[in-house]
Order: sequence, then C-alpha cells, then structure tokens
Amino acid sequence: MAVVEIDPQHHIQCFACQSLCSGPAYACRACEYFLHKSCADLPLLIQHPAHSFHPLFLRVIHRWFICNICQKEKENTLVYDCKQCDDEFQMCVKCCHEFLLSLCRPSIKYRYHEHFLYFIENYAHLAQCNASDNYCHQSVASHDLHHTTNSLFFCRNCDFKIHFICGPLPSTIKHECHMHSLILVDSIEDNFEEYYCDVCEFERNPRIRVYHCKNCQYIAHPHCVTSEIVKVFNGDLGGVELKVIGQDFWEQPHEEEWDLSSSFTLSDLLSSDDLTEDEKSYLNRWFKWDKSSKGEEDSKVEVADEDIIDEIITRYPFFNQQEDLTRFFFDEFGRFLRNEKLVVKSTDLSLKIVGVQGYSIPVTLAPVLQTLLHKYPDITTSDSKMTPAMKSICFFFLCKVRNSMHTTRFSDITKNLLRDWYYYLKFLRSRGFRIDFLMEALTKVTRAFAGVQLARLETEVPTKLNKKIVKLQQEIADLKAKEDICNKLFESSSDPKFIKDIFREGAEFKWKTADQVLF
Repeated sequence: MAVVEIDPQHHIQCFACQSLCSGPAYACRACEYFLHKSCADLPLLIQHPAHSFHPLFLRVIHRWFICNICQKEKENTLVYDCKQCDDEFQMCVKCCHEFLLSLCRPSIKYRYHEHFLYFIENYAHLAQCNASDNYCHQSVASHDLHHTTNSLFFCRNCDFKIHFICGPLPSTIKHECHMHSLILVDSIEDNFEEYYCDVCEFERNPRIRVYHCKNCQYIAHPHCVTSEIVKVFNGDLGGVELKVIGQDFWEQPHEEEWDLSSSFTLSDLLSSDDLTEDEKSYLNRWFKWDKSSKGEEDSKVEVADEDIIDEIITRYPFFNQQEDLTRFFFDEFGRFLRNEKLVVKSTDLSLKIVGVQGYSIPVTLAPVLQTLLHKYPDITTSDSKMTPAMKSICFFFLCKVRNSMHTTRFSDITKNLLRDWYYYLKFLRSRGFRIDFLMEALTKVTRAFAGVQLARLETEVPTKLNKKIVKLQQEIADLKAKEDICNKLFESSSDPKFIKDIFREGAEFKWKTADQVLF
C-alpha cells in the first residue's frame, strides 16, 4: 500500500484502531482501506500483563467482539487474542497502543519487588493487587479505589501487579488546581471531621493517601490529579522521589539495602532446619499454619451486634471502674488463648523474606523492624537461647502487630482484631520480648473500645432492642391470628359433620401404606 497524506476533514477511519487518520497513512483507495503508520508497525505477537500466561497474536476479525481491556464493542478490525483460550481474551488495537506506550515510559523502582515496574493508565480491572501493605486488603471498602482500579503498575518479568493508589507515587506534584506544590501524605486529620477533596468537592476516605498543601490545608484525591501524576511518569524520573504507603512513618536516616533476589518465604523459614525441633513444637502449640487459605483475615470479621450487646448487658453490673471494662475483654482473650490456636494465613506465609540486621523478615515489614530496632535496641535479650530463625519469626509477629496498630483507625477496630493483637503479644512475652510499650498501648485502646461499646447502652442498644420488641410483637399478633383461624374452623364451617368425617378417615389411614388405601 502507498503512503498518502490524509486530510483530517475527510473523516477517514483507520481499519486497525478505528480512530480518524490525519497526516501520512497507508492507503488502498480501491478498497477504501487505511492504516496509521503506527498501526501498520504493530508487532504480530505480544505478552500482555492482563493475560500473562499466554501470548497474544494479531489477526483480522470480521465479527463483533468486546475488548477485555476497555470493554468496548468492535467489529471488522484487527484484534489481539489468545489461540489457546478460544476467544476468552481479546484486546483491541487501541488498548495495545496504550500498553506499548507504557513500555516506552521510564521504568519504576518499587522497594518491595526485585524487578522494575511499568505504569499503564488504562487496564482491565485488577482483581488481585500484589502489594501486601495496601488499601485493597483493608476491611472497609473505599470509593476512592474504584476511581483508579484501571490504572496500575506491572512487571514485565513476572505476574506482579499493584493498583495505582497502592503503588509508588510522586512525593510532590504541581497541579493547576492549586497555586502551591502538593505533598503526598498517608493521612491528614481534619479538625471538623469533614473529609472532602478540595478539587472535586466530594467526600474522601480518611484512610486513603492524599496530596496536601500544609500552608492552605488544601487536599486532593490522587485520582483528581492523575493527569499531573501521569506527566511525571512520562518524563525523566531520575530526580523524582516516589513514595510508598507508610514510608513517612517508618523511614530511618540510614536504611539497610535489602536483597530482593531470593524467593525464600516465611513458610520456607518455618519448615527449615534453622529452627530446632523444640522451637517448631512450641510454635505449633500456639499457631495453626493455614497454607491453603486465601483472602482477608478473620480478625476483620466483626462480631455480631447481638453478641456484644448481650455481653455488655450481662457484665454491666460488675463494671465499677474503667479497668473492669478492659479486664472483661482480656479475660475473654485469655480463654481463647487457652483453648484455640491463632491461624496464620497463607497471605503471610507466602511473604518474601529479606535480611535486616541479622534477622529474616518479610520485605513489607522490613522498615517496621528497622524502626523498632533503632528505637528499642534491647527489645530482646542478647543472651536468649532462641535461634536467629526463632527470633526472626517472633520479630515478624511483633512487626505485624505494630504495623497493624499504625494502619488501623480506631473506628475500624473490631473485637477479633484486639484479640489477635493480645494473642501475639502474649506469645512474644512468653519468649522474653520486652514489649511493655505495646501492652500499654493495647490496654489503652481496649479500654477505649470497651468504653465505646458501653456508651451504646445509652441510646443505640435501647433503640435496637425496641425495634426487635416491635417486630416480635407483630410476629406474636400474626401467630395469634392464625390460632384464632384454627379455633374457629368448625364454627365457621357450613357442614361440621363433613369436616369430622374427613378427620376420622385420615386417622384411620395414618399408618397404612398407599396401596392399602387404594386396594
């Protein structure tokens, strides 16, 4: 085909991407067939992160199909699809261009992954985000996540992907919405507890990171300034600081470099010979290793309202002071500790291990351990008989609790979560860890949680009980109405003798078989 100059006013459509042609393009005037030069140079085979287990091949399609990326219907065009999946995955050329563009962007270093990542703005919905310390795993869903689920960071070397909002974002941006630079922060408190974005003026989730101007108290959703963030990723990232979730809180002046090349996991450490048989036996008395489970932890499942209400009402006469409230919960947690094992989920067991000051710790908790060792150098005794592997597992539990306390807002705390924190800390104390500062924090939080539950007795609990009483009264009235119908059955019948004959006949046949009745 010859290269011709296309006048944009002629509204000629490219066969491949179905966008309008402008400037030089390949053309066959006889067939009215036109191709952008960029579309003509498309590769015949690509490996796309949305379908990473099979290659995608370029071919012509003359029927309707729905692109798995943009979800738009197309026909009579070029398509990338998988030969092994029977049209289960198909991608339009326009989305392929977006993917190829992402590979031209500068690669991004993510501190928790061994390979470089690439940013793509338009992508199929990502069901599973691989970032461990992220917003997707929080107990409370957020509308903020829905605005950015089609943008993500992906790895070309493996199947690692993380959401835009959970990944490394520019620490500082300048956007037309505000005169000053905006700084990325994990959270920002509002004195009036009215959490809004100053760009779109819609509510924001206080759990989600935002861009903030401290001088003006100006706050912006990340998805409201995405255009500027994309500009940063399209440019030279050499002098750009990218921040991950929690980096401000756990950052240390002299951080240790981590070796991310190893595939050694927490599960491997637990089954290794680095632990003595006595240590393995001790761990198995406390914990259950659920290697097949997936999803969120049970601690994020709230106890039913009725259960907590019954507990509070039952124990209320014995609450003479605040300490009684705390003891009420700690006693129950202690009973759980004596009768149950705490489940360690597969999402924890599969975490990749790195070395931090001689200990082995999941990479996502490495900054937490660095901070704890810097602040509490004597948190464990040097003359302990524990192996380094056992100490590492203890530090994992310690960092898990400390990080969870940092990332969980009080309004999201559940009774089960308090129980899990208590269980981990009791285990650590049994191994000689000096964690009074955490037990004091847990006691304070538990007392406040108990106070909140007790305060519900003033209005919330009576209101709920009253609604249940009204519902039960209605059910009793309905049952009484049915009882009256039964009692008036013979009185209202025009032939009571007929009813009695039917009853008598039924009683005679009650213990006979069907053929005895018929024959």
